[in-house]
Amino acid sequence: MEKKKQKTKPKRYWFWGGLFLILVGGVVWSYRSNFAAKDIKFAVAQTGTITHERKIPATYANQELPVIAPFSGTIQFIGNDGQRFRRGETLAALQQNGAAPGTKQGSAANMAITAGMGGLFFHQSDGLETIMTSDNLMSMDLQKLIAQTSVVKNTGQAVQEGEVVGKIVNNLMPTMAFLQLQSLDDLTVGKTLRLTVGNQTMNAKIMRKSENPMGVVVQFPHYVDGSASNRHQEVTWSYSPQTSGVLVPKSALWTQGEELGVFVSTEGVVHFKKVKVLDEDDQQACVDNLPSGIPVVTNPQDGLEGLIAKVKNI
Repeated sequence: MEKKKQKTKPKRYWFWGGLFLILVGGVVWSYRSNFAAKDIKFAVAQTGTITHERKIPATYANQELPVIAPFSGTIQFIGNDGQRFRRGETLAALQQNGAAPGTKQGSAANMAITAGMGGLFFHQSDGLETIMTSDNLMSMDLQKLIAQTSVVKNTGQAVQEGEVVGKIVNNLMPTMAFLQLQSLDDLTVGKTLRLTVGNQTMNAKIMRKSENPMGVVVQFPHYVDGSASNRHQEVTWSYSPQTSGVLVPKSALWTQGEELGVFVSTEGVVHFKKVKVLDEDDQQACVDNLPSGIPVVTNPQDGLEGLIAKVKNI
């Protein structure tokens, strides 16, 4: 009898031990499932566009002619600032100090200032009209040229003899600019860059490369609006073509085995869906094989397949 009792004890231990492990495993699985479901974060896949753009400093050069006061006096401009004049047309009337109000126009005491060339007349100057030119950008030491400081001066009513009272900018000639860059990789003379200046987007041709300062001299296809009144600006360089499609956060991408994809929620159940990345930036990825509007998991992890998870307002 004692031998039979000893034989039944190990069987009981195995039975109760196995039952205990099953119960503990069920509790752990239930807890893990609930915890994982609560911990899942979602975002909605949406249609959009991946752009590759970079802000870069630009220094512009146009064909500019300073307009100089022939004597001291009071100046009265004709037309608006930035208005176009033909060569020989009157830009302003200059009355010499102390001249009689009724003095005949064109006399030494009351002179009409005329345009020396056709172009846009601006009532300001920065002292670089004859220095920052297209020819100098192509031939001079760019390090010294870019270091030249400009002092924008707006002309008042009282002017002195020899004072620059404005400038004429030939807007029929294409604008050139020096673009300051961090690298010259893949940039060659003759290549075009896609640039946006204000509301204008155009292709500018590389005319010259420079190691010091690092950058390129480009020629725009035409005169760039705003380049004469603001010589130093930032432009937007689209250095790679844009891609449109369905966008997801880059954090949603997950590699399962050898397949790249995302976890999506369909009718409250999470499952893995293989996708192909078409393009990406620092924050988002453009993928195919994914419909717009579907919730995707933004914090993927092992063990999500088949979990039931409610998608909250996102």
